[in-house]
Amino acid sequence: MKGLHTGKVGEKYTTEEAAKLAEWIGLELIATLKHELGDLDKVKRIVKVVGFVNCPADFKEQPEVLNGFSNLIGKIFEERGIHSRSAVGTNSLPRDVPVEIELIAEVED
Repeated sequence: MKGLHTGKVGEKYTTEEAAKLAEWIGLELIATLKHELGDLDKVKRIVKVVGFVNCPADFKEQPEVLNGFSNLIGKIFEERGIHSRSAVGTNSLPRDVPVEIELIAEVED
């Protein structure tokens, strides 16, 4: 999944392909957490996830796209990975990316 992916989910990407992109974003965010904290054990819990899906107006599977991310977080953080989540469909995202995800984590001081 190297490189910048562009296009709409439901047109250029299937729900399953977009879920894989969401999983890849999850790996990138986990790598960022590890880099900043030095140790993922310092993550007390994943608090909230907001996911945006670039899609046509009739696309209805935003939650299934975000499941790629949430399932990965659950596997890695187990109980600490249980989070609230919003899955939002939008007609456009910056640089035409198909999926964008924001993560809020509670960490040790």
